[in-house]
Amino acid sequence: MKQNRLVKLSLCLLAIVFLAGCMIAPVVPPIGVIYNNTRAPLDVDFEKSEYGPKTGTAYTNCILGLIAWGDASAEAAARDGGISIIEHVDYEYMNILFVYQRFTTIAHGK
Repeated sequence: MKQNRLVKLSLCLLAIVFLAGCMIAPVVPPIGVIYNNTRAPLDVDFEKSEYGPKTGTAYTNCILGLIAWGDASAEAAARDGGISIIEHVDYEYMNILFVYQRFTTIAHGK
């Protein structure tokens, strides 16, 4: 009985370790549990990043982690801003008690 429990605990810890890196972006801002509204870049080469004259956004929504909808692709953000050449991409994440979440992709370019 004790050995079975130890095996289950080990498997859970192993899964956590392997899955911990699945949601890592180049820059991860702090995340609040009650309320969160943060913005960070998706680029990693900050010295060469340029902001073009145009900006477009695309977003997805999620309710209770059960229902999600939207298109937060860079392509949708570029289309929204009339951008043909994407030069830089940011993201914004908003969360209210994990009841409502919104992920926004912000494309900058020409």
